[in-house]
Amino acid sequence: QMECDAADLIIEGEVPEDLTGTLYRNGPNPQFAPRGAHHWFAGDGMVHGFKIEDGKVSYRNRWVRTVKWNKEREAGRSLFSAFNPMDADPSVAGIETDGIANTNIIWHAGRLLALEEGHAPFEMNPDNLDSIGTHDYQHKLKGPMTAHPKIDPETGELLFFGYGIDGLLSEKMSYHVVDKDGELTESQFFDAPYSSMVHDFLVTRDYVLFPIMPLTGSLQRAMAGGPAFAWEPEKGAYLGVLKRGDEVSNIRWFE
Repeated sequence: QMECDAADLIIEGEVPEDLTGTLYRNGPNPQFAPRGAHHWFAGDGMVHGFKIEDGKVSYRNRWVRTVKWNKEREAGRSLFSAFNPMDADPSVAGIETDGIANTNIIWHAGRLLALEEGHAPFEMNPDNLDSIGTHDYQHKLKGPMTAHPKIDPETGELLFFGYGIDGLLSEKMSYHVVDKDGELTESQFFDAPYSSMVHDFLVTRDYVLFPIMPLTGSLQRAMAGGPAFAWEPEKGAYLGVLKRGDEVSNIRWFE
């Protein structure tokens, strides 16, 4: 639970002198003891950078300074609830946050982006790990980005999806493509067979595949005191197949 800079780390063995670059990692790290019920998915994002150059390695880590992180740093304590906004401190009631950016980190089109599947990407400075802020592709991105987008090694495109687009736990999903220069070129929206937690997807040279598994989301269940997500195997599992460049109305669903 600290930020630090460490130059010229002690190395066991030898780093090849021609190995140069920075290895980035991201993960949850609450800056304060959580408020109420907690899940480790809900910890504040912390980005780690290992810079490798001339056979030496230096290290730096920084929290992602989201709205949540800044508000809690000012207060000196946890204010937001992990999952239930009704459990949040009254001082932050109604405040819309930009997420916690704690699941993954990617480099695309000259930008370092911290990701979590409930919000838009959060941009970080690749050199000093300073927080820059939400990156929504010039306001073109409507809704969240998965924490596990795919980069096409041939075209340089970034492909991703989002779920819960029409509101918390809805079955509406999105599909997006960003070109190699960082321009959002495609955004489409479609209904999944039912609301579920869609953590990842698959991309091939010609197709995009959306797995819908029966870890279902239900606002009614959550409002009744049950879990927002629950396993309902009787709903079956589906795989949506979309030809790249095609309209989402042509998705074929296989049960």
